[in-house]
Amino acid sequence: MDFVMLFAVGFIGAITPGPDILLVMHNSLRFGALAGIRALCGIATGWVVFLGIIYFGFANVLKGAPVQILIGFAGGLYLLYIAFMLYKKPPSDTQADSHQATGFFKALLINLSNPKAILFFGVIITPFMDTNLRLSLIVLFVSLLSAFLVVIFASIFCKQYLSNKTFALIDKICSVLFFVFALSLLYRSAKLTLEIL
Repeated sequence: MDFVMLFAVGFIGAITPGPDILLVMHNSLRFGALAGIRALCGIATGWVVFLGIIYFGFANVLKGAPVQILIGFAGGLYLLYIAFMLYKKPPSDTQADSHQATGFFKALLINLSNPKAILFFGVIITPFMDTNLRLSLIVLFVSLLSAFLVVIFASIFCKQYLSNKTFALIDKICSVLFFVFALSLLYRSAKLTLEIL
């Protein structure tokens, strides 16, 4: 029963709006299933890194304020860059990232530069550490993967009903959302910086 709860919490947490899910949805809608899966693979690689850190007991190092600040500023600046590139992209550009490895690395960088990710994994997994840590990590990974696959399939289904004008609008909306996520990370990092000064 505990693992069912862990799966449910992980699934709901994964589909909550954030940079990772937004990137996968955007790539799937704009460039198709393969681009969405490439982005998912990059994000899943980030999950493996975070879950490995928890498994080997190094989570507390990443929870420290200096590391959180560094990751937060780096992540915020990178998301600002993504937002700018999306905003200025021509409406006719439907091939970007769809056949290149950049989709994977962009997703990996977005995931690893999000300081909230390690906190998410730490908070979710802590109650299950005494039960079976290895199985808990596997269940959490599968729940996250399932949520992202649902988003990819839903995006592919919706893609067939969207026009080029709608795709251009999606780019602009995603650009604004990435900008908001970037400001959130930068604000949080600046606030942490002021607290330790």
